Amino acid sequence: MIIVRVPCPARSAVLAAIAASAVSCAHPIPAPATGTSPTATSPTAASATAPAASGLSSPSPASSAAALRICPARQLTIRLIYGGPAAGTIGGVIGFSNTSRTRCERAGWPALVADGPARTTRGEHTLNVFAGPTLTRPPVVTLKPGAFAVAVLAGGDQPMPGSAKCPPPFRRLLVAPPGSAHATAISAWIPNFSAYLPACSPIQISPVIPASDLPFLPPRHMSAHSG
Repeated sequence: MIIVRVPCPARSAVLAAIAASAVSCAHPIPAPATGTSPTATSPTAASATAPAASGLSSPSPASSAAALRICPARQLTIRLIYGGPAAGTIGGVIGFSNTSRTRCERAGWPALVADGPARTTRGEHTLNVFAGPTLTRPPVVTLKPGAFAVAVLAGGDQPMPGSAKCPPPFRRLLVAPPGSAHATAISAWIPNFSAYLPACSPIQISPVIPASDLPFLPPRHMSAHSG
């Protein structure tokens, strides 16, 4: 069982603003269907293995996890804060807001499951940040009270080779902070795309990074970036 906090139903520049509202109750849902475990990809080659298919937890980098003052999942509010299409790619920015009164840290990849009527898939770990910085390793992001880190997801809107059309789109995303199995369900609706996240291709997810690393974010988001 995965414990999921379910929220109430939730430019052409690089990305478009997206609304996702707040957390309500928590209840268990079945783990997504087992499939091929995705692999982490860097700008040059695959370098790590994604979480096991039996759970949603995504581990933090082992080299730094022991030294981190980890933000507990219960103190993070997860929302899709920005999103939209660009040149055949559909992107989304997931925000992790520190709702506590203490500074804390996160590092690594969030766990992501995209869920739709015909297909459920896990996000592939990548160091490529759609419209963002070049990474060689996941950074350690320090979150002040009220600040947030972000992770960027990306997928395609065209059928894969050999397919005449895409499956029905994903309707929701299950997102857990790095190293946590407590997932939040958020809508997969991309307003500027005027549709749900396409299920045409694999979905990639970046590590958590400071919001200030995404210069295209609107001022209202940049004013609350992680420090």
